[in-house]
Amino acid sequence: MVAFFESGDDGLEHARRALDIVRERRRRGDTLTGDDDAPVVHAIDDVRLLAPVPRPRRVRDYMTYNQHATGAGLALPAAFAAMPVCYKCNAETIIGPGEELLWPSYTDQLDFELEIGFFTGGGGRDLTPAEAGTRIAGITIFNDVSARDIQVFEMAMTIGPSKGKDFCTAMGPCVLTMDEVDEWSIAMSARINGQVWASGTSKERQFSFAEVLAWASLDEDVYPGEFFATGTVGGGCGFELDRWIQPGDVVELDASGVGVLRNTVGNKQVRREGAGVASYHGAPSIHVAHD
Repeated sequence: MVAFFESGDDGLEHARRALDIVRERRRRGDTLTGDDDAPVVHAIDDVRLLAPVPRPRRVRDYMTYNQHATGAGLALPAAFAAMPVCYKCNAETIIGPGEELLWPSYTDQLDFELEIGFFTGGGGRDLTPAEAGTRIAGITIFNDVSARDIQVFEMAMTIGPSKGKDFCTAMGPCVLTMDEVDEWSIAMSARINGQVWASGTSKERQFSFAEVLAWASLDEDVYPGEFFATGTVGGGCGFELDRWIQPGDVVELDASGVGVLRNTVGNKQVRREGAGVASYHGAPSIHVAHD
């Protein structure tokens, strides 16, 4: 996929031609096989989808939605208006559609986050927003799974997050290329066991994709195949709603044009005797007050 991202307009044109050939052969009723008679088209039920890039070179998650910050009870600092701010995620813990969301032993409040983000199709350094816009390959859905109680507890040290975030992040089900989408008009929703818990749109952001990438590139190299999430849509997590997912729940994040990222919540892991440090006895539970 990274090579496809790097190929830019040429890669898109080749992909369109391949799709046209497949559609025409289907129309004629031809067998859809390659030169070696192996199938070239498979039913979705016959395959397992991975994350679009299972191990991105780097993953960053930005806070760009005002309502997410204020809805979680945060006072917005001046930095929010001045620049896109992120934390760097653990690229080794990315999972794809259909995989189980990991519930660590050290948390009692697991949370989903309704987000989208983009992959870079080209790199650079000291990019302007206009230049950065030409280096965005496409978007996907991002579930920044969070252990909320320990996240708030550890970030009282004004550092992190670490254990609150680094254990599991879901991404998928596909990448929608930028020629197919308006980044400001993507309808988003989160369903838990079929019930809508949250909905919003991508228009309520402080910064564009290009501005996020341009800021990341200031005095720093960015590379093809990196992933930049743009943060949780307002109301798009259990923390803001004070509603909490449970083991066995089916979490479906929907973004118009991209599809549905569906994962089931796993059982809470059992802490092995002696693992970790004896001084940690759990984190205080958190709740956001609602009027």
